[in-house]
Amino acid sequence: MIYQIQRTGKKPPETIQVSTLKDQGWSEKDLENYLFKNLPKLVGPDLMVIGQSSPWQPEVDLLALDCEGDLWFFELKAVRSTSENLLQVLRYSQSYSSLSIDDLSGIYEKFTGDSTKSLAVAFCAYFGYSSPSAIQEYGARIGRKHHLVVVTDGADDETIAAVNHWQRHGLDIDIWPYRIYSESEDLFRLELPELYIRGHRISSSVPGIFWVNTNRGNEPATKHISERYMLTNGVALALIDKWMRKINRISAGSRVLLFGNKVGILAIGIATPERRDGVLNDTPMRYVKLRDFKQLQPPLSLNEIRKIGGKGFGFRHTVRELSGAAGEKVWNAALSRC
Repeated sequence: MIYQIQRTGKKPPETIQVSTLKDQGWSEKDLENYLFKNLPKLVGPDLMVIGQSSPWQPEVDLLALDCEGDLWFFELKAVRSTSENLLQVLRYSQSYSSLSIDDLSGIYEKFTGDSTKSLAVAFCAYFGYSSPSAIQEYGARIGRKHHLVVVTDGADDETIAAVNHWQRHGLDIDIWPYRIYSESEDLFRLELPELYIRGHRISSSVPGIFWVNTNRGNEPATKHISERYMLTNGVALALIDKWMRKINRISAGSRVLLFGNKVGILAIGIATPERRDGVLNDTPMRYVKLRDFKQLQPPLSLNEIRKIGGKGFGFRHTVRELSGAAGEKVWNAALSRC
């Protein structure tokens, strides 16, 4: 529930009137399609959507994998949930428990229309797992554990009691209630609380935008070995201990800009959960693997960045989080250059 509070503090809180999807001209399928497109932004970046229900088919509304290979079942309801909805998602979990990795690959292929790579290969590419054994390791793990979520416009007491019962017996199941609020003819507000399952927070804050210097100016003798490694392998790395610690702050799903001194932004990508320590030119390093990695043609120059980000936009830090409108503008300008 959202309250409207006067800044004077003299009036009691007033509740903002709750609306419904129907009142906003949306159906359950509209919400499903919207969540499908934006699920990582609403829930967390460590989710890879691999399936969506087809009309009149006994399939879960949205099916996703997290970075551990666990399956996430999202069943969406446009109206207040009942205990029958829990039975529905439990049946889906039971039916999917017998599926092999090849069966899940078939679901993924049907969903994406891409038959060139298996689900295990696509999974490792999405989450940045690049070790020689990653595909085999995660191919054996994918889909073994299930998490069940009913996304609903409220729930009755019987449903809440049923969820508590199943949770006490070790099942990862929860209700994720949303609220709709009217705003204007062009938009409405969707309120989603934090999502926890068995004490583990699933939903997360919006990932940041990070600036990572390629150390071009510091390595003339080695012909920019750090930069070449980043661009060749699609990673963001740091060599000095204090910057290696800051690499850990780049959470999965964060947008990363690779910046070369005196040149500009060279490449962009999305941070994955994959972080590794290694050695580069006899120096310890730590890197985060990037997906959707793209090099800019041509690079976004310093003058262009200053015009977009403003005069105060600094270039000195090796790893820096960009906040506010300036960071968004610079990211969008770099993205348009790819």
